[in-house]
Amino acid sequence: MNLSEKIKLIRKANNLTQDEFASSIGISRGNLANIELGNVTPTQLFINCVSLMYNVDKNWLLDDSNNDLSALNNSTNMISLIVEKYDQLDDKYKKFVEGQINQLLELQEQANNSK
Repeated sequence: MNLSEKIKLIRKANNLTQDEFASSIGISRGNLANIELGNVTPTQLFINCVSLMYNVDKNWLLDDSNNDLSALNNSTNMISLIVEKYDQLDDKYKKFVEGQINQLLELQEQANNSK
């Protein structure tokens, strides 16, 4: 199973449309469609985003010979994973993460206001 097929499986395992999945990782639906069709080779940044956002191993994504679908079992419940990892951070790193989230929220608000 190749990377394109695995991306599509992750999307479907999370019951997301192409538009929803693409938005969750910051790309266009058209770009995702081309990745799923195998017309576009995903960047390392894309692979990292999918791995982090959907809690799947990057090595599994990149290994065309690994058809073990048990990797998809962990691809849900991202919020609890984020909270678990956040709780492990020192206070100074928690403040950094909070600052980053606030900046992302500002960017999102700006984007929504420009529509």
